[in-house]
Amino acid sequence: MTTHRHPLQRFAQALRDKFSTHVTGEPEDQIRAPFEQLLTDAGAALGFADVMAVGETTLAGMGRPDYGVAVAKLLCGHVELKAPGKGANAARFKGHDKAQWERFKNLPNVLYSDGREFVLYRNAQRFRAVSLPQNPLTAGAAAVDAETARQFDSLLHDFLAWEPIVPGNAKQLVEYLAPLTRYLRDDVLDALKHRVPAVEAVKADWRRYLFPGVDDARFADAYAQTVTFSLLLARSNGADTLFVDQAVATLTHANSLLSRALKVLTDPLVQERLGPSLDLLLRVVNRVPIGTMSGGRRDPWLNFYEDFLAEYDPDLRRDAGVYYTPVEVVKAQVCLADDLLRRRMGKKFGFATGGVNVLDPAVGTGTYLLGVIEHALEQVRQIEGPGSVPARADVCWAAACTASRSWSARMPCPRCVSRECCSSTAAICPATARRSC
Repeated sequence: MTTHRHPLQRFAQALRDKFSTHVTGEPEDQIRAPFEQLLTDAGAALGFADVMAVGETTLAGMGRPDYGVAVAKLLCGHVELKAPGKGANAARFKGHDKAQWERFKNLPNVLYSDGREFVLYRNAQRFRAVSLPQNPLTAGAAAVDAETARQFDSLLHDFLAWEPIVPGNAKQLVEYLAPLTRYLRDDVLDALKHRVPAVEAVKADWRRYLFPGVDDARFADAYAQTVTFSLLLARSNGADTLFVDQAVATLTHANSLLSRALKVLTDPLVQERLGPSLDLLLRVVNRVPIGTMSGGRRDPWLNFYEDFLAEYDPDLRRDAGVYYTPVEVVKAQVCLADDLLRRRMGKKFGFATGGVNVLDPAVGTGTYLLGVIEHALEQVRQIEGPGSVPARADVCWAAACTASRSWSARMPCPRCVSRECCSSTAAICPATARRSC
């Protein structure tokens, strides 16, 4: 009995043995078990002792890649198998395979194979490829020569050794995160289309407390963006985002709304369905160096969101009118308005004067409101000294909230997610007995 030394030879022989039987079955399914064994054996031979290929639960339509592959219990990439003879060159795909590729190309590390061809893609780009010189279904182990085995080892090592590329600046971070956010959005939309109970329950809560009229597409988009930015904010505060509960705890004190939203959106039952796309996002965000988003500036969101939306969904950016106003322009306009308040309208402290409300109906990332508050408090510090700043800060914040209540009676309280708080004129939230936000 011949012993085939290399795992790829054993894989090729297993394919020949399977396809030489008279039992019929789906061709793609026939290569699954041999491929799983190939990953385990070849991974061990390359020094990856704990390689596990987890078969994905697919849904109708585009579904998911056939496997999520973990090394030492950390997701490293995905595998998509095709029926023998289809090939693994995405540029040649047609119909369903092409549409499927348009979704899977958002993944940063995905391996395609039909048993003879192996192509590794990184961020939609062909990274490395290997093709057996003979058809393994007929040639078996003889289809693998020494050079092909060496090339396969290099390809598989690159696949299993994948680590998130640490972005060096905010622009690179945008380009890296946007595809993963799109993949998560599509995963949520698939779950809703197929009435996955846990995801439908979260959508129902989202509609009840925040956006009553949201449809499936808008909820999936809101879900993906909220999770991504919550994790980013937690990471910017030093959280280990490999663990959702640590991210939630980090956000609890300074960002209670995002903390609660992240906890609800990543409920264990939801993670069970969205686990692969969520796990990948968690791992990538955890490698983001603190300060990357802001480039050293104090508030990252004012400089980050427009670029993110342009990469993530250009049409959504256009429809939402998300176009960033430079801080220098904001400061100049705020100074002019403040000067008018003090000199012509008799408001001694300008924006910080009681009774002066600020309304920004297209608030976006809050550039103008933040500019107003910072300018007003600096004026208070210069006129009355640092000791007066805290009291005047309450005045500025109350003015912003009063304007918000006037603008939208449906705006929920960020602390309790209750419309009662911000739809009333009371300064105390009835659900938490704390000062209204």
